[in-house]
Amino acid sequence: MGYFTSTHYPHTMPELNKTLYSCILFDKMDKEIVTEILSSSEKATYSIGDTLIQKGSVPKALFIIEKGTVGIYNEDVLLVRLSELSILGESFLANASATATIVALTELKTVEIKTDHFYNLAVKYPQLIFNLFTINHQRLRNSNESALKEAHAREEKLEELVKLRTSELNKTLDDLVKTNSELEETRDSLIETQKFRQQFLANMSHEIRTPMNAIVGLTNLLLKSKLDAQQDKYLNVIKKSGANLLVIINDILDLAKIESGKMELEKVPFPLVAAIKNIHTILNLKGEEKGIQMIENVSPDIPEWVLGDETRITQVIMNLAGNAIKFTTKGSVTIDVTLESKKGDNCKVKFSVKDTGIGIPEDKIDKIFESFGQASADTTRKFGGTGLGLTISKQLVEMHGGEVKVKSVVGEGSDFYFIIDYTATTKPVEESIDDNAAGHNMKGKKILLVEDNEFNQLVAVDTINDLFPDVTVEVAENGIEALKKLETSDYAFVFMDIQMPEMDGYETTRQIRKLVHEDKKHIRICAMTANVTKDEIDACLASGMNDYMMKPFTHEILKEKILKNTFVHS
Repeated sequence: MGYFTSTHYPHTMPELNKTLYSCILFDKMDKEIVTEILSSSEKATYSIGDTLIQKGSVPKALFIIEKGTVGIYNEDVLLVRLSELSILGESFLANASATATIVALTELKTVEIKTDHFYNLAVKYPQLIFNLFTINHQRLRNSNESALKEAHAREEKLEELVKLRTSELNKTLDDLVKTNSELEETRDSLIETQKFRQQFLANMSHEIRTPMNAIVGLTNLLLKSKLDAQQDKYLNVIKKSGANLLVIINDILDLAKIESGKMELEKVPFPLVAAIKNIHTILNLKGEEKGIQMIENVSPDIPEWVLGDETRITQVIMNLAGNAIKFTTKGSVTIDVTLESKKGDNCKVKFSVKDTGIGIPEDKIDKIFESFGQASADTTRKFGGTGLGLTISKQLVEMHGGEVKVKSVVGEGSDFYFIIDYTATTKPVEESIDDNAAGHNMKGKKILLVEDNEFNQLVAVDTINDLFPDVTVEVAENGIEALKKLETSDYAFVFMDIQMPEMDGYETTRQIRKLVHEDKKHIRICAMTANVTKDEIDACLASGMNDYMMKPFTHEILKEKILKNTFVHS
């Protein structure tokens, strides 16, 4: 039963526990909103030994510990203790099973936000989602710090042991063996910690992007339907809010990837000049909304095509230019790309983003590159933002071998600039697809979607049918069901989810490649994954998949993948 049955609080009702307001889940949220959330949530009590969440089950709610302590267990091993104001059960966002069992260690009081209620609250108050992501990110960082402290403590202990053994000449060989054993334990502990960080990052990416795929996909489908003016207005608000949340999600996950060493740069041909012009086109509309002139200057000696990572350099420029627009109320934002030097095909390209905005005090310049940092709290309140964009941009530029520098005058504007080494190249030969012909040739074809999440099934099936009305989409909820369907039916193409019960996407693909029928074992398979790290991509390709697509996906990306894999490689 909840605390209250409405948002009105008669004098006869008991007061809420004031300590709940300090829960990090409600950070930066008005007291009235927090009161509404807590008042509409359910209160529960547990005895010592009671299980809140069972490993392998999907949590039915988000738990806030009001009083008491819980233990997180893997099998019979206690991993960690959590107490008042801790958050539990966030894996329900992705409809994912819990990876550990959570048990009450003391008499326990909780506030529980049920699944459906949380989704409604998240749409109404997106800050809840951001705060939840912040909590998980902080847990990752705390686990890293704890592991490093433990490793440092063990190293100090080993140093003391070595000094002791050196001064004591009569120590036995067993002492040396023991020392060696402790060194191996430290190494193994560090290896396990790294594995945990990688797995946590993969899980969080999956658990965050999976529900976002449903939100973004269904919103886009609804916008294509017949709507009245009010419905169209509301859906566009949801779409914009979803896009903003996706930016925050990507920032948090990108930062986690960088800090864990899992971010790797591509080195492939891409159109540098066209990429800059595309950035200008995208940001020009945002500039027009604020009455700011967007200027783009690309030197004529800049190579049209270079070897590098288009996604990441676009991310850096978009972050810097978007930041400049945010802090500029009048005047202009200018993107300059110039050639610093060239020797053969090796080029040093300078990128500069200048604005006529509020500027940055000299003593605050270093602070703006810190995670979640801005020049001041007033800046955060007035202009918003996570404070991650500049942090990520700085680290991405450093991964390219460059350094972001800043020149700024308060009241006059700022200039962010950096230099990156590129190798000039030529435009690669592309295989072309006639969309009209391809769309006609799709008539009567069948696509197999291997996906266990019902929301993602709905999004993918309806989107494909919207793009190709003459295509039949069949769904398999796991790998075993997919293999049975492939044995009896012909498909033009297969979309394969990675994380599934019964048989995951990797093993399913390996089994498909072993099929007796020659015409079926070579069928093209595209992974649908919420964790697009290099390790994930390599694992997909190694298992026998041909391509991959990140969740959430757009109509355009889905269409591109279907046409590419159905016709170019057929």
